[in-house]
Amino acid sequence: MKGRKGTPADKIPGVRKITTDSRCAEVAQLLTDKGLNHLKVLARGDHLVIYSEDDGEKTNRARLTCIGLDSFQLGMADHRGKWEATPFQGTLPELVEMLTGEFSFTLTEF
Repeated sequence: MKGRKGTPADKIPGVRKITTDSRCAEVAQLLTDKGLNHLKVLARGDHLVIYSEDDGEKTNRARLTCIGLDSFQLGMADHRGKWEATPFQGTLPELVEMLTGEFSFTLTEF
Protein backbone atom coordinates (compact mmCIF):
# COMPACT_ATOMS: atom_id res chain seq x y z
CA MET A 1 0.00 0.00 0.00
CA LYS A 2 1.36 3.39 -0.98
CA GLY A 3 0.60 6.72 0.60
CA ARG A 4 1.17 10.20 -0.74
CA LYS A 5 3.52 10.52 -3.69
CA GLY A 6 4.63 6.89 -3.54
CA THR A 7 5.54 6.95 0.17
CA PRO A 8 5.07 3.50 1.75
CA ALA A 9 2.02 3.61 4.00
CA ASP A 10 4.02 2.59 7.10
CA LYS A 11 6.22 5.70 6.65
CA ILE A 12 3.25 8.10 6.92
CA PRO A 13 3.21 9.29 10.58
CA GLY A 14 -0.42 8.41 11.45
CA VAL A 15 -0.32 5.05 9.70
CA ARG A 16 3.08 4.21 11.17
CA LYS A 17 1.78 4.85 14.71
CA ILE A 18 -1.21 2.55 14.17
CA THR A 19 1.05 -0.15 12.70
CA THR A 20 3.59 0.22 15.53
CA ASP A 21 0.86 0.16 18.20
CA SER A 22 -0.66 -2.99 16.72
CA ARG A 23 2.76 -4.68 16.54
CA CYS A 24 3.47 -3.79 20.19
CA ALA A 25 0.08 -5.20 21.16
CA GLU A 26 0.74 -8.36 19.12
CA VAL A 27 4.09 -9.02 20.83
CA ALA A 28 2.64 -8.22 24.27
CA GLN A 29 -0.21 -10.69 23.65
CA LEU A 30 2.18 -13.41 22.43
CA LEU A 31 4.24 -12.96 25.62
CA THR A 32 1.12 -12.94 27.84
CA ASP A 33 -0.08 -16.13 26.13
CA LYS A 34 3.21 -17.73 27.26
CA GLY A 35 2.64 -16.56 30.86
CA LEU A 36 5.27 -13.82 30.71
CA ASN A 37 3.11 -11.13 32.30
CA HIS A 38 6.10 -9.30 33.82
CA LEU A 39 7.31 -8.19 30.38
CA LYS A 40 6.27 -5.02 28.56
CA VAL A 41 6.73 -3.85 24.99
CA LEU A 42 7.36 -0.36 23.66
CA ALA A 43 8.25 1.08 20.28
CA ARG A 44 11.43 3.04 19.64
CA GLY A 45 11.69 3.98 15.96
CA ASP A 46 11.90 0.74 13.98
CA HIS A 47 12.44 -1.30 17.16
CA LEU A 48 9.99 -3.10 19.44
CA VAL A 49 11.70 -3.30 22.80
CA ILE A 50 10.79 -6.05 25.27
CA TYR A 51 11.66 -5.01 28.81
CA SER A 52 10.78 -5.58 32.44
CA GLU A 53 10.52 -3.18 35.37
CA ASP A 54 11.85 -3.88 38.83
CA ASP A 55 11.50 -1.20 41.51
CA GLY A 56 10.70 1.33 38.78
CA GLU A 57 13.88 0.57 36.81
CA LYS A 58 13.55 -0.68 33.22
CA THR A 59 15.68 -3.63 32.17
CA ASN A 60 16.04 -4.27 28.44
CA ARG A 61 15.58 -7.92 27.49
CA ALA A 62 15.21 -8.19 23.71
CA ARG A 63 14.58 -6.03 20.68
CA LEU A 64 12.78 -6.80 17.44
CA THR A 65 13.90 -4.50 14.63
CA CYS A 66 11.70 -4.08 11.56
CA ILE A 67 13.75 -4.92 8.45
CA GLY A 68 10.87 -5.45 6.02
CA LEU A 69 7.09 -5.38 5.79
CA ASP A 70 6.59 -8.31 8.19
CA SER A 71 10.22 -9.24 8.81
CA PHE A 72 12.19 -8.51 11.97
CA GLN A 73 15.69 -9.10 13.33
CA LEU A 74 16.27 -10.18 16.91
CA GLY A 75 18.62 -8.24 19.16
CA MET A 76 19.48 -9.20 22.72
CA ALA A 77 20.46 -6.99 25.64
CA ASP A 78 23.70 -7.85 27.40
CA HIS A 79 24.11 -7.68 31.19
CA ARG A 80 24.46 -3.87 31.00
CA GLY A 81 21.37 -3.47 28.82
CA LYS A 82 23.39 -2.73 25.66
CA TRP A 83 22.12 -4.23 22.42
CA GLU A 84 23.88 -7.11 20.69
CA ALA A 85 22.84 -8.05 17.18
CA THR A 86 21.92 -11.65 16.37
CA PRO A 87 21.63 -13.34 12.97
CA PHE A 88 18.02 -14.38 13.67
CA GLN A 89 15.27 -13.00 11.45
CA GLY A 90 11.59 -13.83 11.04
CA THR A 91 8.04 -12.74 11.72
CA LEU A 92 6.98 -11.52 15.15
CA PRO A 93 5.39 -14.87 16.12
CA GLU A 94 8.48 -16.78 14.94
CA LEU A 95 10.89 -14.60 16.91
CA VAL A 96 8.76 -14.60 20.06
CA GLU A 97 8.60 -18.39 19.82
CA MET A 98 12.41 -18.49 19.54
CA LEU A 99 12.81 -16.08 22.46
CA THR A 100 10.48 -18.06 24.72
CA GLY A 101 12.04 -21.37 23.71
CA GLU A 102 15.75 -21.22 22.95
CA PHE A 103 16.41 -17.95 24.79
CA SER A 104 13.91 -18.17 27.64
CA PHE A 105 16.68 -17.41 30.16
CA THR A 106 16.73 -13.81 28.86
CA LEU A 107 13.06 -13.34 29.76
CA THR A 108 12.91 -14.85 33.24
CA GLU A 109 11.53 -12.76 36.06
CA PHE A 110 14.16 -11.51 38.52
